[in-house]
Amino acid sequence: METTLLTKQQAEDLVIARLNSRCAAGEISIAQWSGWERAFGWVFVVSVTPTDSSAASSESDLPRWVIVNKHSQQVVASSVASDVEQFVRLYEKLLAQNQGLSQQWCGIPRMRSRWPLWRKPTVAERAKEGGFYEIGGKEGEHG
Repeated sequence: METTLLTKQQAEDLVIARLNSRCAAGEISIAQWSGWERAFGWVFVVSVTPTDSSAASSESDLPRWVIVNKHSQQVVASSVASDVEQFVRLYEKLLAQNQGLSQQWCGIPRMRSRWPLWRKPTVAERAKEGGFYEIGGKEGEHG
């Protein structure tokens, strides 16, 4: 089964649609940056133009940087303040780790440690520690 990759315009529309469910008091826009297309998709800068006085509090709920994975249609942000290069580097590192683990699925099973304190954190645990969360399609859905 072949999946269809998102276009940049579809990715922008997806970000705006998902963020609009979180911030109804302002107009969300995406800054146009050249060079922010990556192998996984795009990195967008999000801003909101308040439409009334209540929008200022909603703006603080919005992420500054958003990643859209064109393969999975996943929209990801981070609750940890960092520069965009660090944000992208960490996401790419997590993707590489996830891909490495998925390529081992048919290999020899790993030996389970009898000492659970020594186990390495999963990719999902590392993502959560890095402040990453997914912006879901429904209001309140991010984790």
